[in-house]
Amino acid sequence: MIAIAEGVYILQGREDDPLRPAIEAMDSFSSMLMSMRNSASVAMTDSLKAVNGALGGFQSKLAASIESAQTSSKESQSDLFERYREWAPYGRESPRGSWALFALLLTILLLFLWWLPVADQEGARFIKVLQVSNVLVTLSIFALLAFSLNLHTGITGMVNFGVIFFAGVGAITVGILTAPKDLHGYDWPVLWATVMAVLLAAGFGWLLAYPTARLRMDYFAIVTISLGEIVRVLLMGEPLLRAGSWGSSIGISRYALPLQSWWFCGSEPPLNDSGGAMSADECSDVVGIGSMGERMGELLNLGEPAPYLMVLALIGIVSLLLVWWMLETVLKSPWGRILKAIREDEEVAQHHGHDVLTHKAASLALGAAIAGLAGALWAWKLTGFQPGFMSPAKTTFLVWAAFVVGGAANNRGMVIGAFIIVLMEFVFNVLVASQGSSDLPLNDTAAKIDALFEWLVTQPWDVAVLFAAVALLGIASGWRGLAEVGISGVAAMSFAGVMMGERSISETFIGDAILADMAYVKVFLIGCLILFSLKYNPKGLLPEVPSRPPRPAGGDFE
Repeated sequence: MIAIAEGVYILQGREDDPLRPAIEAMDSFSSMLMSMRNSASVAMTDSLKAVNGALGGFQSKLAASIESAQTSSKESQSDLFERYREWAPYGRESPRGSWALFALLLTILLLFLWWLPVADQEGARFIKVLQVSNVLVTLSIFALLAFSLNLHTGITGMVNFGVIFFAGVGAITVGILTAPKDLHGYDWPVLWATVMAVLLAAGFGWLLAYPTARLRMDYFAIVTISLGEIVRVLLMGEPLLRAGSWGSSIGISRYALPLQSWWFCGSEPPLNDSGGAMSADECSDVVGIGSMGERMGELLNLGEPAPYLMVLALIGIVSLLLVWWMLETVLKSPWGRILKAIREDEEVAQHHGHDVLTHKAASLALGAAIAGLAGALWAWKLTGFQPGFMSPAKTTFLVWAAFVVGGAANNRGMVIGAFIIVLMEFVFNVLVASQGSSDLPLNDTAAKIDALFEWLVTQPWDVAVLFAAVALLGIASGWRGLAEVGISGVAAMSFAGVMMGERSISETFIGDAILADMAYVKVFLIGCLILFSLKYNPKGLLPEVPSRPPRPAGGDFE
């Protein structure tokens, strides 16, 4: 079309371009668009300048506010830190700092105890009360055993691996003396049997000091751990240490429990059909008897009488507080300072005129008496026991874990350490039950532990690679502890990958399921807790608080 138009223009003798009007129209339209774009660009630039100015002012104000807040925060933190240092100059090794940390840790552990789940079923409230009471009784037992160990090892410096020996003496004495006469017992009242158990344990502790007086620390430890095993074997094979059954059954059972009859039957037990006084078990089934257990059950809305473990929990906590107060009083006395002097250097203490052997014997006797009381509580909690209750893995190992984690030479640390170990024990009891039923609490947690265990067993090289990454991260960051953990993990998992094959897995785990044994997982975790505490926190959570007696009035020289 353009060519035809140009041909017509040539025939007509016209020299203008036929496209010029279109081009001029396009140029005019383009000029108009350019003008509009320039105007819009100028307007946008002006707007952005205004916005940027406002944002710049806001940014500068925000930066100034952040800087002011950071400065104020640093000043407040510094001021708070300075106030804390003035209030507790040596942190957790000062009296106030130690008490503050103790209160914080105790609050956390009590909240954890309240959180500890139970199965959602009929009577869950009763089960929760039973669980809390059981934890408190067990805490009292292990805290008393930790007090005994702390007095022997933390204060006096005698490494004692036989604290269960004294606890066993207390438990056996209470069980045999209070068992019925027709069941090879002596039918003693519970109070006098407990006093005899404490005195007998103290006597064994006093006598232990003399034949072991010249033994070094490690040999003394060997002697004490062997004593616990001797008592366990005697309980297994000695007929005179059996009571509570008609035949020759191993163990002690059917002994009297403190305040059990009063808890379920009241001060005057009602008569049964045969004319005799009802037993505690019979009274617990009677409605409207008006006993303390029944009233407490109504108060807590349990739907039945409150469990007897509530009484034992009260007895245990009161005993714990009394022993704690007694130890604090004794250790602040001159005798307590003598024991610490013996711990630091026996020869220096002896050169200052102190009879080291007598003081050691007294320390052993007092600690043994405390352990004997713990053994009596343990016997009442079990209501019957076999030699297995003295197994070192269930007793000595756990008491030493509480001692190491809590902090040597600090009774507050013994309470916290014992609380941690006892809660771990009960958490793993819940996990063991949860492995068999999806309706029980912590079933998901147990499944995750089983999955992790299966991965560790079946894929050791993958785990070794993970530990290698941890080791490299520790080396790169200069964190020696992290590097050591990674290198140790690589070594352990590499050994497992080389030495343990499919046969070891198939012959160990019956069937296709590879499940973790929670009892061994618990012991493993407690062992790791001890190792990490010794490695990175050797003084424990609550270290010893140095103290000195106040200077007597008029003693300064002017």
